[in-house]
Amino acid sequence: MSAYQERLSYKVAIAAIIGALYTVLVWLLPYLSFAVWQVRIADCLIPQVFIFGWACIGGITLGGFIGNLASPYPIDPMVGPLANFLAGLVGYLIEKHNNSTGLLRIIRTQFAIFVQTLINTFVVGTILAVVTSMEIGDPISLPILISWWIGIFIGSLIAMNILGFFLFEALRKTQLFEVQKQTDNLQTAVNYLTMNFASQ
Repeated sequence: MSAYQERLSYKVAIAAIIGALYTVLVWLLPYLSFAVWQVRIADCLIPQVFIFGWACIGGITLGGFIGNLASPYPIDPMVGPLANFLAGLVGYLIEKHNNSTGLLRIIRTQFAIFVQTLINTFVVGTILAVVTSMEIGDPISLPILISWWIGIFIGSLIAMNILGFFLFEALRKTQLFEVQKQTDNLQTAVNYLTMNFASQ
């Protein structure tokens, strides 16, 4: 297998795994995933684009579509993937320039995740506020819009800036982050970590 085919296979596998994880977390926790006041645990996977890049962006987009097929809102399978794709892409573009260390690195990472949270809040919150207002036959009002924004924002803050950040830090401590950036190859990363562990 050529190096290109190996990299492509690896990225497809990562996208599939993340997409499946996202879908399962949404389906297993529907009462947390579809509401004005929601904490979508699956969104903790969105900040992992900082490690897995485009493969993760593809995974959370696919997972957003499949997971939202269980939503009570028919428009959700379109809204979810859009929000995930934009949040993943923008966050990734911000964080990839984060070469800081220590506390400054953490602050910059949290800023990138906060931008992802805002994107999720305004895309999902705005569209669902419009849809729910149309369903009850009322024009959208500012209080309805703000209630959706607040609900999605708080849930996203918990899922992404807290759970997602701690998951990112845990993965980062395995050294997978640095190896991934250097090799873009899972087998090389696994070999590196195995040799490192064996030598200690």
